[in-house]
Amino acid sequence: MKKLYLAGLLAPALLLAACGGGDPAESIDAIRHTEMAQLESIASKDLVGIARLYRDDARLVRPDGTVLEGGAAIAEAYGDLLEDPNFALTMEPVSGWASSDGELAVVTSLVQFTTSDPATGEAVTQSLDSQTVWHRETGATWKIISAYNVARQPEAASAEAAPAEPFAAQ
Repeated sequence: MKKLYLAGLLAPALLLAACGGGDPAESIDAIRHTEMAQLESIASKDLVGIARLYRDDARLVRPDGTVLEGGAAIAEAYGDLLEDPNFALTMEPVSGWASSDGELAVVTSLVQFTTSDPATGEAVTQSLDSQTVWHRETGATWKIISAYNVARQPEAASAEAAPAEPFAAQ
C-alpha cells in the first residue's frame, strides 16, 4: 500500500520530466509548466523549489550586468530576494524554440521584477526581457543552463500591452 502511494506521488513529476522527448512544441509546453511551478515556489518562498531548476554550472545574468556563476550562487541570490517584503515576479511568455531531439530549448519572456528601493523601502518594478536556455538529458528533467535578463527601456516597456493572464509569483 505504501509503495502504491509513493508511486502515485512520483508519477506526476516523472511525467513532467518525460515531456518533450522529441516534439519541440511539447518541450516548450513542459518548460512553460516548469516555469509556472518555479513562480509558485517564489510566491511560497520555497528556495529549494526555486533553485532546483538551475544546473550546478548555470549562469544567471542580472539586469545590471552582474553574472552569478553556479547553482549555489543563484540560490543564495534568490535567498536574499525572498527576504525582501516587496519581492514579486510576473512573467509573460513571448516565444520559444526547442531542438527536435528534445535536449535543448530557449524561451523568451517579458518579466516584471519588483523589489524594495534600498533608500526608501518602497516597491520598485523593473521591466525586463528574459531569455533562458534549458537543457534536458535523457530521462531527466529540464534544467536551466543560463538566464539572461536585460532591463527594458521605459518607452518600450510602456508600449507593450499588458498581458491578459501572465504567470505570476507574488
